[in-house]
Amino acid sequence: MKHPVLAWLTALLLAAPVFAHAADGFATANVNLRAGPDTSYPLIATIPVGTQLAIQGCTDGWEWCDVVAFGNRGWIAGNYLQYNYQNQRVLVPAYGAQIGIPIVSFVIGSYWDSYYRNRPFYRDRSRWYARPVPHRPPPRPIQRPPPRPPVQHRPPSRPTRPPAGNRPPVRPQPGGGAGRPGQGNPNNGNRPSRPGQGNPGGNRRPGSGPGNNRPAPGQQRPADNGN
Repeated sequence: MKHPVLAWLTALLLAAPVFAHAADGFATANVNLRAGPDTSYPLIATIPVGTQLAIQGCTDGWEWCDVVAFGNRGWIAGNYLQYNYQNQRVLVPAYGAQIGIPIVSFVIGSYWDSYYRNRPFYRDRSRWYARPVPHRPPPRPIQRPPPRPPVQHRPPSRPTRPPAGNRPPVRPQPGGGAGRPGQGNPNNGNRPSRPGQGNPGGNRRPGSGPGNNRPAPGQQRPADNGN
């Protein structure tokens, strides 16, 4: 009875590292899972953003990583992978050395024989086996600009009249008049004098007084005949 229990515990301990790393990877975008570490290899599946996956190893520089997602085995560009490291998610190419993700090589013959025997492209494997393994940098993640804040249209503010105590003083008009702005006062603010006040002879009627040449009654003024 002890041997089956011991065997079960041994298998559980051996599988513990696999379970521990099963959900350590995350896809940062909708990314393609391919049959090799290059965009020219056949497409296996499209992995949605946020999918948890298990990273088995990466090529030099953690450019491409061998992962397991939804039961499929394939390669994803490291720029689209994050890893749980010290309670935060970090990009695999930047922290691959600190995390300790192993560096692996891609051997197409053994890899395809192990995982793609039931795939349609496996029938044409001889052509793929003969071609050299390309070494190109992985695609860069798309850098999208941050969204612009919405523009708030405010109604134009109306000018406010200053309080009575803060209004500027009214400047006097030229001439010292107290009338309306722009209208002068010829008397400089003094009331006009009545007839006969301050004016000698002001009460005399026209034609009266000394020096008056008004003809006496019964006499007519001579006509102006040029003589």
